[in-house]
Amino acid sequence: MRRTTILLAILLVSSCKEPPPPPLPVDPRIDVAGAPAPPPVAPFGGPVVEPPPPESAQERFALALTGHRRKTYVSDLPDLRTRGVLRVLTRNNSTSYFLYKGVEAGVDYELAQWIAEEMGVRLEMVVAPTQRELVPWLLDGRGDVIIAGLSTAAARADRVHFTRPYIETPWVVVVKKPPAKKGKAKGKANDEPPALTSLPELAGKDVVVKPSSGAMKRLRGLEIPGLVPRAAKETEESEDLLDEVGEGKAFACVIEERIAKVELLHRDDLHIALALPGGDDQAALAVRQEDAQLHEFLEKFLEQNYKSTRWNLMWRRYHSWKDETRAVRNDELRADREGRITPWDEMFRAVGKEHEVDWRLIAAQCYQESRFDVGARSAFGAIGIMQFLPSTAKELGCSDPTEPRAAITCAGRFVGKLVKRYTEDSVALKDRVRFALAAYNAGPGHLDDARVLAKAQGLDGNRWFGNVETAMLLLSKPRYYETARHGFARGEETVRYVSEIQTRYDAYVGLAQP
Repeated sequence: MRRTTILLAILLVSSCKEPPPPPLPVDPRIDVAGAPAPPPVAPFGGPVVEPPPPESAQERFALALTGHRRKTYVSDLPDLRTRGVLRVLTRNNSTSYFLYKGVEAGVDYELAQWIAEEMGVRLEMVVAPTQRELVPWLLDGRGDVIIAGLSTAAARADRVHFTRPYIETPWVVVVKKPPAKKGKAKGKANDEPPALTSLPELAGKDVVVKPSSGAMKRLRGLEIPGLVPRAAKETEESEDLLDEVGEGKAFACVIEERIAKVELLHRDDLHIALALPGGDDQAALAVRQEDAQLHEFLEKFLEQNYKSTRWNLMWRRYHSWKDETRAVRNDELRADREGRITPWDEMFRAVGKEHEVDWRLIAAQCYQESRFDVGARSAFGAIGIMQFLPSTAKELGCSDPTEPRAAITCAGRFVGKLVKRYTEDSVALKDRVRFALAAYNAGPGHLDDARVLAKAQGLDGNRWFGNVETAMLLLSKPRYYETARHGFARGEETVRYVSEIQTRYDAYVGLAQP
């Protein structure tokens, strides 16, 4: 009887214990011990050429945190969902995908984000170096789907499985406007004859076209005597072709009407002369031919959402709204035009090099802290672009945390110091960096508590994702923080801080040079 009573008491106490939190979703950036290797990839046209090994400290730093982006997978929707990430192949230009004031933007980016939400997975944008590489990279397993305004008539289009079109637009010929008459009153209509009235007039003229686009195939099919379109560099985008015409380096260019119209909202030196015959060009999402379930999912997504309210607002933001489209044409804040992320890139680079921290990580932190707002001030009294408390700024020797140079210098020094704090042999560089970010946000003491607690919970105290981050979440619960050396921690905020900076850093590495 007594034994039964004791057993019941034990069961009662056990049932009152707070259950541990549910495991976090497996992040694809984790190297899961014992996980099966991804299926072998049959390379398209030869082996995937790996970039040279990193030489500088910053390059090694970037590889440690973004090495997962080099992995290749050829798998359909179920495996994609298990992996927990949708890798979208795209191009870095003014409509598809770009950074503006440190934020990812673009119509194809927003569409990809929407699709990832519907799938319940994380989004990873993969920028191919040129449009010509989009299909080979897909076939090689570097991405799961192409969302880049890819024409169904583009080069190598027969090697992929397209969805229904999501873009339909004519190809148009853009030329310079004829010069206005001297002495003409400003604002008066130009009565000079147009520079171009028919396609045969392009014979013998320098007409620049992207070689892998559907426009090149259509122009050649017209068989106009004397018309020999010039192939642009594959690295050039429609904006670059318009610049060539505006600067007199080419007589005309052929681009999509949707892009021509949005670009011409902001320049008055060019105009659309005429459209190519043959009807609208169609662009669609593309997957590998064997990925039937992913194709079916995307087809249903487009069927349900194409031309919906959210779709139309998304489209207009990048094609019709003059103020918004003008704002993102500020070259100084567009990574695709000048390779810039912030107004202080040079400062970040210098500080990063000095403290052996990739400058793009500190920039990603800066965005997380203040959205690059010099006048940012938090409810807790943190100030400046790196959001230092006055006491912390004093401790770090930052004389004026509201001054960007001083704040960046102190932040870089602090992050570099924190990374070096976790230099145990068994802690990989990528986890030292993630520990540094967590310590920057929560304080080194709370990070130490989380590592101790992780080990007590049977987790790996030397790895962040899925291990120490799980313990950090527990430090907001009385059962755990009451016995921790440094007490309560806002674990959810710290976990989100590290994850969001890692994701943003991934994007910055893909769009800006070291």
